[in-house]
This record gives sequence, C-alpha cells and structure tokens, in this order.
Amino acid sequence: MLELLTVVLAVDGKAFFENPAYLLGIPLIAVGALGALLALTPIELKWPQPAPPEEEYEILDHAPGDHPDAAEYVKVGLILAVITAVEVAVYYVDALEGALLAILLILSAAKFVLVALWFMHLRFDNRLLSIAFSGGMLLVAALFVIVLSTLGASLV
Repeated sequence: MLELLTVVLAVDGKAFFENPAYLLGIPLIAVGALGALLALTPIELKWPQPAPPEEEYEILDHAPGDHPDAAEYVKVGLILAVITAVEVAVYYVDALEGALLAILLILSAAKFVLVALWFMHLRFDNRLLSIAFSGGMLLVAALFVIVLSTLGASLV
C-alpha cells in the first residue's frame, strides 16, 4: 500500500495530480468502467417503444430522376480512387513533408464527404442531415486539435 501511495504522490518528481496526461485518463477510465458495467449487467435496458400509429400512411414513390443511376456511383468511386492515389503519391513526395498531415487530413475529409453524400444518400435527404453530419466531422476535427495541443503534441 505504501508503494502505491509513493507512485501516486511522486512520479518523476511530480505529483500524480499535477500531470495533465494522468488527469485526462481518469475520466476515460471512469467512462470505460461504467460502459463495461452496463455491458455486463444482467439487467435488460429497453428504450420506450412508440405507440403504433392508428392511421395508415401512404408511401410515396420517388420520381425517377431523384436518385442517380449506377454509372454515377461508378464515377464517384473512380473519384475516390483518384483521391486515394493522390494520398499515396503525396506521402512519397519529400518536399511536402512539412504539410503532409494537413494535406492527408484534407483529402480524407473530402473522401468522407463524398461517401457520406453519395453512398449514404445524404445528398438526397433533408439538408439538415447533411449539416449535422458535416458539423459532427468538424467538431471531431476541432476536438482532435484541442486535445493534441493540450497534451503538448504537435500536428506536424
């Protein structure tokens, strides 16, 4: 017990609670432990089910021009393949070493948007869904930058 106390109070001359990297791990461990307890619990958690509708709704057919044909999906797939080839080529160019991470992140974000809009059909749904999906990606990118800068890591 005394050895554990020594480790907690003085790691490399610093107290355990003065190191921000250790402090960030504590909530993550707590969330992981809570998730494991919920996953392993014998209690079955059920969401409330909505009441079935009393009236039937008419299913509307889409107009034939609403969704693209297979050739357009092949074009998008070829664009994704070209972007992937550019990513591989950029990796091997020594002159771009300083901006490598930024270029790869932008290219992968472009691929993410293409896949989300075309293959997940967000392009044909309500615009609010596209904004929410893209906004989520922007929030994750901002969180990525904030966490790395807080921990003292550099993006380049």
